[in-house]
Amino acid sequence: MSETSFMNIWIEFQGNKFTISDFIQRFKNKVQEPLPAVIEFIENWQSNSLYISQQTSGSTGTPKAVKISKSQIEASAIATLNTLGIKSGDLALLCINPEYIGGKMMIARAIIGGLNISIGPINGNPLHDFEAYDKIDFFSFVPYQFERILDESPDKIQLLDSSKAIILGGAPVSENLAEKIKLRLKNAKVYSTYGMTETVSHVALKLINSDKIEAFKALDKIKFSVDERNCLVIFAPEISGQDKLITNDVVDLISPTEFHWLGRYDFVINSGGIKIHPEIIEHMVAELLADFNIDNRFFAFGLPDEKLGESLNLIIEGKCDKEKVLNLLKENLKAYHAPKRIYTVAKFIETASGKINRMKTIENKETV
Repeated sequence: MSETSFMNIWIEFQGNKFTISDFIQRFKNKVQEPLPAVIEFIENWQSNSLYISQQTSGSTGTPKAVKISKSQIEASAIATLNTLGIKSGDLALLCINPEYIGGKMMIARAIIGGLNISIGPINGNPLHDFEAYDKIDFFSFVPYQFERILDESPDKIQLLDSSKAIILGGAPVSENLAEKIKLRLKNAKVYSTYGMTETVSHVALKLINSDKIEAFKALDKIKFSVDERNCLVIFAPEISGQDKLITNDVVDLISPTEFHWLGRYDFVINSGGIKIHPEIIEHMVAELLADFNIDNRFFAFGLPDEKLGESLNLIIEGKCDKEKVLNLLKENLKAYHAPKRIYTVAKFIETASGKINRMKTIENKETV
Protein backbone atom coordinates (compact mmCIF):
# COMPACT_ATOMS: atom_id res chain seq x y z
CA MET A 1 0.00 0.00 0.00
CA SER A 2 1.28 3.49 -0.79
CA GLU A 3 2.38 5.94 1.91
CA THR A 4 -0.45 8.27 0.83
CA SER A 5 -3.05 5.52 1.41
CA PHE A 6 -1.42 4.68 4.74
CA MET A 7 -1.84 8.25 5.92
CA ASN A 8 -5.50 8.30 4.82
CA ILE A 9 -6.43 5.51 7.25
CA TRP A 10 -8.18 6.57 10.42
CA ILE A 11 -8.35 4.79 13.76
CA GLU A 12 -11.43 5.18 15.93
CA PHE A 13 -11.09 4.86 19.70
CA GLN A 14 -13.69 5.79 22.31
CA GLY A 15 -15.75 7.75 19.82
CA ASN A 16 -12.88 9.82 18.39
CA LYS A 17 -11.14 9.39 15.04
CA PHE A 18 -7.40 9.82 14.58
CA THR A 19 -4.92 9.58 11.76
CA ILE A 20 -2.31 6.92 12.44
CA SER A 21 0.34 9.49 13.31
CA ASP A 22 -2.03 11.40 15.62
CA PHE A 23 -3.14 8.15 17.25
CA ILE A 24 0.45 7.15 18.04
CA GLN A 25 1.30 10.62 19.32
CA ARG A 26 -1.82 10.75 21.51
CA PHE A 27 -1.58 7.28 23.05
CA LYS A 28 2.14 6.46 22.83
CA ASN A 29 2.70 6.32 26.60
CA LYS A 30 -0.72 5.02 27.63
CA VAL A 31 -0.87 1.63 29.35
CA GLN A 32 -4.58 1.04 28.71
CA GLU A 33 -5.04 -2.21 26.82
CA PRO A 34 -4.81 -2.81 23.91
CA LEU A 35 -3.11 0.49 23.01
CA PRO A 36 0.55 -0.52 23.68
CA ALA A 37 0.29 -3.64 21.51
CA VAL A 38 -1.50 -1.77 18.70
CA ILE A 39 1.12 0.99 18.62
CA GLU A 40 4.00 -1.48 18.89
CA PHE A 41 2.76 -3.37 15.84
CA ILE A 42 2.20 -0.23 13.76
CA GLU A 43 5.66 1.12 14.63
CA ASN A 44 7.23 -2.27 13.89
CA TRP A 45 5.44 -2.32 10.53
CA GLN A 46 6.76 1.15 9.68
CA SER A 47 10.31 0.24 10.74
CA ASN A 48 13.08 -1.16 8.52
CA SER A 49 12.81 -4.58 10.14
CA LEU A 50 11.78 -7.32 7.72
CA TYR A 51 10.25 -9.54 10.44
CA ILE A 52 8.05 -9.64 13.50
CA SER A 53 8.39 -12.16 16.33
CA GLN A 54 5.23 -13.91 17.46
CA GLN A 55 4.57 -16.37 20.29
CA THR A 56 2.48 -19.44 19.44
CA SER A 57 -0.62 -20.00 21.58
CA GLY A 58 0.56 -23.12 23.43
CA SER A 59 -2.79 -24.91 23.10
CA THR A 60 -1.21 -28.09 21.67
CA GLY A 61 2.35 -27.79 22.92
CA THR A 62 4.93 -25.58 24.54
CA PRO A 63 4.60 -21.95 23.38
CA LYS A 64 7.48 -20.87 21.16
CA ALA A 65 8.59 -17.74 19.37
CA VAL A 66 8.06 -17.78 15.61
CA LYS A 67 9.76 -15.34 13.24
CA ILE A 68 7.32 -14.08 10.59
CA SER A 69 8.36 -11.94 7.64
CA LYS A 70 6.37 -8.88 6.67
CA SER A 71 6.01 -10.33 3.18
CA GLN A 72 4.22 -13.35 4.72
CA ILE A 73 1.89 -11.05 6.64
CA GLU A 74 1.16 -9.08 3.49
CA ALA A 75 0.42 -12.23 1.46
CA SER A 76 -1.92 -13.50 4.17
CA ALA A 77 -3.73 -10.18 4.50
CA ILE A 78 -4.26 -9.82 0.74
CA ALA A 79 -5.54 -13.41 0.45
CA THR A 80 -8.12 -12.83 3.20
CA LEU A 81 -9.27 -9.44 1.92
CA ASN A 82 -9.64 -10.76 -1.64
CA THR A 83 -11.54 -13.86 -0.51
CA LEU A 84 -13.97 -11.90 1.66
CA GLY A 85 -14.39 -8.94 -0.67
CA ILE A 86 -13.17 -6.41 1.91
CA LYS A 87 -12.03 -3.22 0.16
CA SER A 88 -10.16 0.01 0.83
CA GLY A 89 -12.25 2.39 2.93
CA ASP A 90 -14.19 -0.40 4.68
CA LEU A 91 -14.28 -0.36 8.49
CA ALA A 92 -12.93 -3.24 10.59
CA LEU A 93 -13.33 -3.77 14.34
CA LEU A 94 -10.37 -4.82 16.47
CA CYS A 95 -11.62 -6.57 19.60
CA ILE A 96 -9.25 -9.54 19.91
CA ASN A 97 -5.90 -9.31 21.64
CA PRO A 98 -3.26 -7.79 19.31
CA GLU A 99 -0.53 -9.52 21.28
CA TYR A 100 -1.55 -12.65 19.36
CA ILE A 101 -1.48 -13.28 15.64
CA GLY A 102 -5.25 -12.93 15.11
CA GLY A 103 -5.26 -9.41 16.54
CA LYS A 104 -2.07 -8.40 14.76
CA MET A 105 -3.52 -9.54 11.45
CA MET A 106 -6.61 -7.35 11.86
CA ILE A 107 -4.28 -4.36 12.15
CA ALA A 108 -2.15 -5.62 9.24
CA ARG A 109 -5.22 -6.06 7.00
CA ALA A 110 -6.20 -2.47 7.73
CA ILE A 111 -2.74 -1.13 6.91
CA ILE A 112 -2.28 -3.28 3.79
CA GLY A 113 -5.84 -3.03 2.50
CA GLY A 114 -6.48 0.62 3.31
CA LEU A 115 -9.17 -0.17 5.88
CA ASN A 116 -10.21 2.11 8.70
CA ILE A 117 -10.19 0.43 12.08
CA SER A 118 -12.26 0.86 15.22
CA ILE A 119 -10.75 -0.37 18.49
CA GLY A 120 -13.23 -2.04 20.83
CA PRO A 121 -12.88 -3.62 24.26
CA ILE A 122 -10.76 -6.78 24.46
CA ASN A 123 -13.03 -8.86 26.68
CA GLY A 124 -15.58 -11.68 26.72
CA ASN A 125 -18.38 -9.57 25.20
CA PRO A 126 -16.70 -6.71 23.34
CA LEU A 127 -19.99 -5.34 21.96
CA HIS A 128 -21.81 -5.12 25.31
CA ASP A 129 -20.91 -1.48 25.97
CA PHE A 130 -19.56 -0.71 22.49
CA GLU A 131 -21.25 2.06 20.52
CA ALA A 132 -20.75 1.86 16.77
CA TYR A 133 -20.67 5.30 15.14
CA ASP A 134 -20.30 3.89 11.62
CA LYS A 135 -21.33 0.70 9.83
CA ILE A 136 -18.72 -1.97 10.52
CA ASP A 137 -17.86 -4.09 7.48
CA PHE A 138 -15.49 -6.67 8.95
CA PHE A 139 -15.47 -8.41 12.33
CA SER A 140 -13.11 -10.97 13.88
CA PHE A 141 -13.90 -12.78 17.13
CA VAL A 142 -12.97 -15.89 19.04
CA PRO A 143 -16.01 -18.22 19.28
CA TYR A 144 -16.41 -17.59 23.02
CA GLN A 145 -16.80 -13.86 22.40
CA PHE A 146 -19.30 -14.35 19.60
CA GLU A 147 -21.48 -16.72 21.61
CA ARG A 148 -21.60 -14.28 24.51
CA ILE A 149 -22.60 -11.47 22.16
CA LEU A 150 -25.45 -13.55 20.71
CA ASP A 151 -26.63 -14.59 24.19
CA GLU A 152 -26.15 -11.34 26.10
CA SER A 153 -26.44 -8.55 23.49
CA PRO A 154 -29.22 -9.36 21.02
CA ASP A 155 -29.49 -5.63 20.32
CA LYS A 156 -26.11 -5.91 18.53
CA ILE A 157 -27.24 -8.60 16.07
CA GLN A 158 -28.37 -5.99 13.53
CA LEU A 159 -24.90 -4.41 13.66
CA LEU A 160 -23.33 -7.80 13.04
CA ASP A 161 -25.76 -8.79 10.30
CA SER A 162 -25.16 -5.59 8.32
CA SER A 163 -21.45 -6.41 7.93
CA LYS A 164 -19.76 -7.98 4.89
CA ALA A 165 -18.00 -10.76 6.80
CA ILE A 166 -17.37 -12.14 10.28
CA ILE A 167 -14.52 -14.56 10.95
CA LEU A 168 -14.23 -16.77 14.03
CA GLY A 169 -10.83 -18.18 14.96
CA GLY A 170 -8.64 -19.38 17.77
CA ALA A 171 -10.83 -22.38 18.66
CA PRO A 172 -13.35 -24.68 16.95
CA VAL A 173 -16.92 -23.44 16.55
CA SER A 174 -19.23 -25.68 18.60
CA GLU A 175 -22.36 -27.24 17.14
CA ASN A 176 -24.45 -25.21 19.57
CA LEU A 177 -22.88 -21.92 18.44
CA ALA A 178 -23.20 -22.86 14.77
CA GLU A 179 -26.95 -23.38 15.23
CA LYS A 180 -27.33 -19.99 16.92
CA ILE A 181 -25.48 -18.34 14.05
CA LYS A 182 -27.70 -20.01 11.43
CA LEU A 183 -30.84 -18.88 13.26
CA ARG A 184 -29.86 -15.29 14.01
CA LEU A 185 -27.65 -14.06 11.17
CA LYS A 186 -29.24 -14.09 7.74
CA ASN A 187 -27.25 -11.53 5.73
CA ALA A 188 -23.65 -11.35 6.97
CA LYS A 189 -21.47 -14.29 6.07
CA VAL A 190 -19.94 -15.91 9.16
CA TYR A 191 -16.87 -18.08 8.70
CA SER A 192 -14.95 -20.51 10.85
CA THR A 193 -11.23 -20.25 10.18
CA TYR A 194 -8.48 -22.83 9.91
CA GLY A 195 -4.91 -21.80 10.56
CA MET A 196 -2.15 -21.33 13.09
CA THR A 197 0.61 -18.90 13.97
CA GLU A 198 2.94 -20.66 11.52
CA THR A 199 0.49 -19.90 8.67
CA VAL A 200 0.11 -16.26 9.77
CA SER A 201 -3.51 -16.80 10.92
CA HIS A 202 -5.87 -18.69 8.62
CA VAL A 203 -5.36 -20.40 5.26
CA ALA A 204 -8.93 -21.71 4.87
CA LEU A 205 -12.48 -20.60 5.68
CA LYS A 206 -15.73 -22.51 6.23
CA LEU A 207 -19.07 -20.76 5.84
CA ILE A 208 -21.15 -21.44 8.96
CA ASN A 209 -24.55 -19.92 8.14
CA SER A 210 -25.18 -22.06 5.09
CA ASP A 211 -28.06 -24.38 4.20
CA LYS A 212 -25.64 -27.18 3.33
CA ILE A 213 -22.67 -28.92 4.90
CA GLU A 214 -19.68 -26.77 4.05
CA ALA A 215 -16.00 -27.71 3.86
CA PHE A 216 -13.00 -25.56 4.65
CA LYS A 217 -12.00 -23.84 1.43
CA ALA A 218 -8.50 -22.55 0.70
CA LEU A 219 -7.74 -18.88 0.38
CA ASP A 220 -6.42 -17.64 -2.94
CA LYS A 221 -3.25 -19.39 -4.24
CA ILE A 222 -3.22 -22.04 -1.45
CA LYS A 223 -3.30 -25.81 -2.07
CA PHE A 224 -3.60 -28.87 0.18
CA SER A 225 -2.69 -32.55 0.26
CA VAL A 226 -2.37 -35.19 3.00
CA ASP A 227 0.48 -37.30 4.29
CA GLU A 228 0.48 -41.01 5.19
CA ARG A 229 -1.37 -40.22 8.45
CA ASN A 230 -4.10 -38.36 6.55
CA CYS A 231 -2.81 -35.17 8.15
CA LEU A 232 -3.14 -31.94 6.21
CA VAL A 233 -0.15 -30.68 4.22
CA ILE A 234 -0.34 -26.99 3.31
CA PHE A 235 1.27 -25.52 0.19
CA ALA A 236 1.33 -21.78 0.80
CA PRO A 237 4.97 -20.70 0.51
CA GLU A 238 4.19 -16.96 0.30
CA ILE A 239 2.31 -17.16 3.61
CA SER A 240 4.06 -19.94 5.55
CA GLY A 241 7.60 -19.25 4.33
CA GLN A 242 7.97 -22.99 3.63
CA ASP A 243 7.49 -25.02 0.45
CA LYS A 244 5.12 -27.25 2.40
CA LEU A 245 3.89 -27.25 5.99
CA ILE A 246 2.97 -30.62 7.52
CA THR A 247 0.35 -30.37 10.25
CA ASN A 248 -1.02 -32.75 12.89
CA ASP A 249 -4.60 -32.14 11.77
CA VAL A 250 -6.39 -35.20 10.41
CA VAL A 251 -8.67 -34.26 7.51
CA ASP A 252 -10.94 -35.69 4.86
CA LEU A 253 -9.43 -34.14 1.74
CA ILE A 254 -12.12 -33.41 -0.85
CA SER A 255 -9.94 -31.64 -3.41
CA PRO A 256 -6.63 -29.73 -3.47
CA THR A 257 -8.54 -26.71 -2.14
CA GLU A 258 -11.17 -28.25 0.17
CA PHE A 259 -11.22 -30.46 3.25
CA HIS A 260 -13.29 -31.49 6.25
CA TRP A 261 -11.38 -31.21 9.53
CA LEU A 262 -11.63 -34.37 11.66
CA GLY A 263 -9.34 -33.70 14.62
CA ARG A 264 -5.81 -33.57 15.95
CA TYR A 265 -3.58 -36.58 15.24
CA ASP A 266 -1.91 -36.12 18.62
CA PHE A 267 -5.31 -36.27 20.38
CA VAL A 268 -6.32 -39.60 18.78
CA ILE A 269 -7.40 -42.26 21.29
CA ASN A 270 -6.53 -45.88 20.41
CA SER A 271 -9.14 -47.85 22.34
CA GLY A 272 -9.00 -51.59 21.76
CA GLY A 273 -7.59 -51.04 18.29
CA ILE A 274 -10.26 -48.50 17.33
CA LYS A 275 -8.90 -45.04 16.60
CA ILE A 276 -11.21 -42.39 18.03
CA HIS A 277 -10.96 -38.68 17.25
CA PRO A 278 -12.11 -36.76 20.35
CA GLU A 279 -13.33 -33.85 18.22
CA ILE A 280 -15.79 -36.14 16.40
CA ILE A 281 -17.05 -37.51 19.71
CA GLU A 282 -17.44 -33.95 20.99
CA HIS A 283 -19.64 -33.11 18.01
CA MET A 284 -21.95 -36.06 18.80
CA VAL A 285 -22.04 -35.30 22.52
CA ALA A 286 -22.79 -31.60 21.91
CA GLU A 287 -25.90 -32.46 19.92
CA LEU A 288 -27.20 -34.77 22.66
CA LEU A 289 -26.48 -32.37 25.51
CA ALA A 290 -28.14 -29.51 23.63
CA ASP A 291 -31.34 -31.57 23.37
CA PHE A 292 -31.37 -31.79 27.18
CA ASN A 293 -30.44 -28.11 27.73
CA ILE A 294 -27.03 -28.96 29.17
CA ASP A 295 -24.67 -26.19 28.10
CA ASN A 296 -21.52 -26.87 30.17
CA ARG A 297 -18.26 -26.77 28.26
CA PHE A 298 -16.60 -30.19 27.89
CA PHE A 299 -14.07 -32.16 25.89
CA ALA A 300 -13.14 -35.80 25.32
CA PHE A 301 -9.75 -37.29 26.15
CA GLY A 302 -7.94 -40.60 26.57
CA LEU A 303 -6.56 -42.29 29.68
CA PRO A 304 -4.38 -45.42 29.97
CA ASP A 305 -6.48 -48.58 30.29
CA GLU A 306 -5.20 -52.08 31.11
CA LYS A 307 -7.61 -53.86 28.77
CA LEU A 308 -8.13 -51.34 25.96
CA GLY A 309 -4.78 -49.59 25.94
CA GLU A 310 -6.65 -46.29 26.20
CA SER A 311 -10.18 -45.47 27.30
CA LEU A 312 -12.41 -42.65 26.09
CA ASN A 313 -13.42 -40.20 28.81
CA LEU A 314 -15.21 -36.87 29.12
CA ILE A 315 -14.33 -33.87 31.27
CA ILE A 316 -17.04 -31.28 32.01
CA GLU A 317 -16.63 -27.74 33.30
CA GLY A 318 -18.75 -26.80 36.31
CA LYS A 319 -21.47 -28.71 38.13
CA CYS A 320 -23.58 -31.34 36.44
CA ASP A 321 -25.32 -34.64 37.16
CA LYS A 322 -22.49 -36.89 35.96
CA GLU A 323 -24.50 -40.09 36.29
CA LYS A 324 -27.38 -38.64 34.28
CA VAL A 325 -25.04 -37.45 31.52
CA LEU A 326 -23.15 -40.75 31.40
CA ASN A 327 -26.38 -42.76 31.12
CA LEU A 328 -27.69 -40.40 28.44
CA LEU A 329 -24.56 -40.86 26.34
CA LYS A 330 -24.42 -44.64 26.78
CA GLU A 331 -28.07 -44.94 25.73
CA ASN A 332 -27.64 -42.86 22.59
CA LEU A 333 -24.10 -43.53 21.33
CA LYS A 334 -22.33 -46.63 20.04
CA ALA A 335 -20.35 -48.49 22.68
CA TYR A 336 -16.97 -47.17 21.53
CA HIS A 337 -18.33 -43.60 21.24
CA ALA A 338 -19.64 -43.43 24.80
CA PRO A 339 -17.15 -42.32 27.49
CA LYS A 340 -16.03 -44.81 30.12
CA ARG A 341 -15.99 -42.14 32.82
CA ILE A 342 -16.99 -38.52 33.27
CA TYR A 343 -14.78 -36.14 35.21
CA THR A 344 -15.48 -32.59 36.27
CA VAL A 345 -13.38 -29.53 36.91
CA ALA A 346 -14.56 -26.23 38.37
CA LYS A 347 -12.96 -24.17 35.60
CA PHE A 348 -11.09 -25.11 32.45
CA ILE A 349 -7.50 -23.89 32.32
CA GLU A 350 -6.94 -21.66 29.30
CA THR A 351 -3.92 -20.38 27.46
CA ALA A 352 -3.17 -16.67 27.46
CA SER A 353 -4.96 -16.40 24.09
CA GLY A 354 -8.15 -17.95 25.48
CA LYS A 355 -7.89 -21.50 24.13
CA ILE A 356 -8.59 -24.47 26.38
CA ASN A 357 -5.33 -26.03 27.58
CA ARG A 358 -6.45 -29.65 27.50
CA MET A 359 -3.36 -31.16 29.11
CA LYS A 360 -3.33 -28.78 32.09
CA THR A 361 -7.08 -29.13 32.56
CA ILE A 362 -6.84 -32.94 32.58
CA GLU A 363 -4.15 -32.76 35.22
CA ASN A 364 -6.52 -30.80 37.46
CA LYS A 365 -9.65 -32.94 36.99
CA GLU A 366 -11.58 -34.07 40.00
CA THR A 367 -11.69 -37.79 40.78
CA VAL A 368 -15.15 -39.25 40.18
